[in-house]
Amino acid sequence: MRLHINFTGGEPFTLQNFTEILTEARKIPKLSFGILTNGYLLRDSKLQILRQLRPSFIQLSLEGNAEMNDQIRGKGSFDDVKKAAATYKKLGIPVMISFTANAQNYKQLPQVVQIARKLKIHKVWTDRYLPIKPKDDLTLTPEQAAEYFQIIRNEQKNKRLHPFSKTIVSAERALQFLISGGVPYKCKAGVSLLTVMPDGTVFPCRRLPIEIGNMSSENILQIFDNQHKIKDLHDLEQLDESCRACFYKSTCAGGLRCLAYAKLGSYLKKDPDCSV
Repeated sequence: MRLHINFTGGEPFTLQNFTEILTEARKIPKLSFGILTNGYLLRDSKLQILRQLRPSFIQLSLEGNAEMNDQIRGKGSFDDVKKAAATYKKLGIPVMISFTANAQNYKQLPQVVQIARKLKIHKVWTDRYLPIKPKDDLTLTPEQAAEYFQIIRNEQKNKRLHPFSKTIVSAERALQFLISGGVPYKCKAGVSLLTVMPDGTVFPCRRLPIEIGNMSSENILQIFDNQHKIKDLHDLEQLDESCRACFYKSTCAGGLRCLAYAKLGSYLKKDPDCSV
């Protein structure tokens, strides 16, 4: 069985011994790893170590043009991310760009894709912003979400205008298939995905902060086997009543569980942006 770990944060490269942690991870048979980072904290010596460790990918966040990105991520981060992307490309490490769509920036996805194509980025993937409180002005409305899904589709179709670009514009997140086409995405939280926090607390997903165990007192198999919350999360018969008769019930499984939890207080509710 193959295993994969994504190291994220906060910012993982702020750990002084992070490259040592990656070195130990590389020793584990059949284990791959990716790194979700701002990308620009490493200096030359550690960059060379990183090249030798061969991560599956480096994921960098870009949230729009320079003004929008720096408003969200901090002054100067737009230029820093572009430089980091170019650096990792030279090292032969695949680079992905992550774009989190909110009510202020979702129309700027085409600008991010354009930058990614110029930098010869491997993939651009995008998902919706999760509110940090029930009423959050950055949360997409259902109408904005539908428009955002169409923007993704348009960028995929624009591939024909860039025949030599190998940049993939991914539409493999919840509900995006309704407009972009392709196979519906089903939440993998707690099935093939777990998040482990620094104190050992285990969540089904880093975007679904429901504690299901702690690795300081339980092993991972115990957490998998004994958690009713994981089973409930994927029990199709417990889905929102409006989902049960849906043609996509078994393939979509209610959409973005973490958004339902963040916005409606229950991961069994229907994705708030679903138009079906």
